[in-house]
Amino acid sequence: MKARVLAAAALVVALVAGAAGALRAEAPTGAVYVTTLPSGADIWIDGTYVGRAPVLIDALAPGHHALTITKTGWIVQEVDVNVPAGAVAMSSTHLAAGPHALAGSASGTIVLRDLPPGALLALDGQPFAASNGKNVKLPAGPHRLTLTTPRGKATRLINVLPETTSDVVLREPQLDDARSPVVAAAEDYLPDENFSVEGKKVVIRYAGHVVVGYLGEQQVRFDGATVAYDGAPQSIAGKLYLPLALLEKLTDDMSKSP
Repeated sequence: MKARVLAAAALVVALVAGAAGALRAEAPTGAVYVTTLPSGADIWIDGTYVGRAPVLIDALAPGHHALTITKTGWIVQEVDVNVPAGAVAMSSTHLAAGPHALAGSASGTIVLRDLPPGALLALDGQPFAASNGKNVKLPAGPHRLTLTTPRGKATRLINVLPETTSDVVLREPQLDDARSPVVAAAEDYLPDENFSVEGKKVVIRYAGHVVVGYLGEQQVRFDGATVAYDGAPQSIAGKLYLPLALLEKLTDDMSKSP
C-alpha cells in the first residue's frame, strides 16, 4: 500500500513538473527590428553580434535588452530597448558622425523627384545638371541646391550621408516666393561655442557680430539693428536651425576678415 502511495505521489510530481516545463517552453517571446541612418551599421544585442542593420532579432525574452551600434567613422551608440511579449519592438537610431565620417572620399547619392520641366539647378552656387529619377553621387556633407524657374527661385539645404541614398523632392516656387524661407542647422556653419539657446532666446556671437533673436520670430537684432528674414530660428530634434541668409552673411563676413 505504501509503495502504491509513493508511486502515485511520484506520478503527480512528474506531471506537475512536466506541465511547468511545457509552460516554460511555451512562454511568449518578442523581437526587435533595428534600423540605422546611415544603414549598414553593425549590431550587437546583449553582447552578441547579430549582423548589419536593418536586422530583425527574434525569440528574445520579454523585457530590457541592450543594443550596441557601430559603424566605421561614426560614434558608437548604446541603445536600450524594451521588448514586449508576443510583439516586435522598433529601434531606429540616427548615428552621429565622428571626426572622419565625412572626410576624404566619403560620398552618398541623391535622387531628384518632381523637378519642374525646364528648371535650372545650381549646386553650391555652380550650375548642376540632373534629371528626375537619376542617381547623382555627391561628396558627403551639407550642400545648397537652388531651383530656378520662371515663377521664381527656391533654395534647399540637403545633407548627403555616406553610403546612403536620399530622395530630394523639389516643388516649383509659388509666385510670391521671391525669397524662399530656408533654414539650416547652425552647427553646420558655426562652432557650437558661438551660439546658444536659453528658452526661446537665441544668441550668436561670431565674426565680430552679435545676433539676438527668438525661436519662431523672423526679426532679429543684428549688431543692434533690426533685420527681418524669411525664415525664423527654430529648434528641430534638439538642434538649432537659423535662416540660411543669416548664416551665409556671418560666414561670408568671417571669410573676408583679415
